[in-house]
Amino acid sequence: MIDDYLSTHANALKLRSQRTKVLASNIANADTPNYKARDMAFAEVLRDVGGQQRFSSTRLALKGMQGSTGGLSVTNSRHLATRQSASTSVPLMYRQPQEAALDGNTVDKDLEQARFAENNVRYQASLEFIKSRVSGLIRALRSE
Repeated sequence: MIDDYLSTHANALKLRSQRTKVLASNIANADTPNYKARDMAFAEVLRDVGGQQRFSSTRLALKGMQGSTGGLSVTNSRHLATRQSASTSVPLMYRQPQEAALDGNTVDKDLEQARFAENNVRYQASLEFIKSRVSGLIRALRSE
């Protein structure tokens, strides 16, 4: 139940963290000849991760049979279904440059910095949302 309550934002945090690394790599290689800027289709990846979670937990709950999920083995029908988190290998795409560079580099440093800043703001927003949700649960448990 708590997993369902927080799963979207928890997955978003993991994916935004990975995206931060990718965008930082793009910025760091802004002057590297033939470097190709990469990024992820964040909304699609988050939707796919959420869909996998719902599918795997529903499949196990309905069948109640032995199976394997994310490296953990379900050996008893009374075991709780596990949740797969955002995968560590997110498919990255190459970004199409707006202007051709003579050295073959496709990084637009200003655009990458803007995307990096936006990603960080959204990361902070997800943290604040989770914090408020957890605080609400704590208050409800304490009957405040």
